[in-house]
Amino acid sequence: MNGLTVSGRRLRSEFHPSAEDDLTEAWSWYEEQQPGLGDRFLDAVRAALDNVAQWPNSGTSAIEDPDGGIVERRVATWTFPYAIRYRTIGESIVVMAIYHQRRHPDFGTDRTP
Repeated sequence: MNGLTVSGRRLRSEFHPSAEDDLTEAWSWYEEQQPGLGDRFLDAVRAALDNVAQWPNSGTSAIEDPDGGIVERRVATWTFPYAIRYRTIGESIVVMAIYHQRRHPDFGTDRTP
């Protein structure tokens, strides 16, 4: 899944190793359900990250620091029930977790960049 790239200006996307595993696991599940569905899932993730790369503050606050600053944001895919939690670090977006929205919202919050 290292080949997931985001186009255009903007911030570069990087994946926490566990987020890569999240993506691979979801892709595999969708491919088992119907061939090609996993690729449509990747397209949905790519589209969400493309928007985040262009507007990094568009996601909702997911984790805040004690001073009230936002540490991580969350954005949903439009066509699949998945959320992407990310951090903006310098000129990069670091994807920390990709998870089904029925999972607990704290899924993967123990991951460090």
